[in-house]
Amino acid sequence: MKKWSLAHFCAYLSLAVSVTLLVLWCCNVGGFTVVSLDSFVGVIVALLAIVVTLAVGWQIFNIVDINDKIKKLNVLEEKFNEQEETIGLQTKKSQHLISLLFGLEAHKEKNYVEAFRYYMASLRCSMLLNKPLNVDKLLALNRRIANKIEKGSTCDLEKLNEIREYDKSIRLSQCYDIIKNQYEEIFNTFKSKVNDKHD
Repeated sequence: MKKWSLAHFCAYLSLAVSVTLLVLWCCNVGGFTVVSLDSFVGVIVALLAIVVTLAVGWQIFNIVDINDKIKKLNVLEEKFNEQEETIGLQTKKSQHLISLLFGLEAHKEKNYVEAFRYYMASLRCSMLLNKPLNVDKLLALNRRIANKIEKGSTCDLEKLNEIREYDKSIRLSQCYDIIKNQYEEIFNTFKSKVNDKHD
């Protein structure tokens, strides 16, 4: 809005000056003398130099102003990214704890395949954190569950696919090498006992 007003002000000012000079010239105010070619060219060059100087100055001012705004935007972007990362980690932590609670509940009800699925979801979220939580506890729970599942147990294909996705995500996590041996033994036990449920 400020730039729009300034542009209009300059335009109206130049128009007023031009009209004033035209009127003064027509009325021969001040007794204008004949203008020679040399003096005319000199005046034009001087005016052009002034206009170019003002234009360059204005552009420099705009560039400085834009650079300040870019710096502020960069600072805001960094803060936004930090907040987004913090929210993401808190979300994963919450999902980890919620899945663990659901797994414990399914375990109490002796719904072992469902408990295994929830524990896998909890382990996946934990492994995505900068500092994984309750990993040893989850591995111990999943080992116990895998041993309790009867061979030939069935699981809905949709839920079984969820478990497979959790498995892929866990294997791709940065800390996977620490739990690799224990985890693979547990997951292989589960795979050997559970089949797809076909309608």
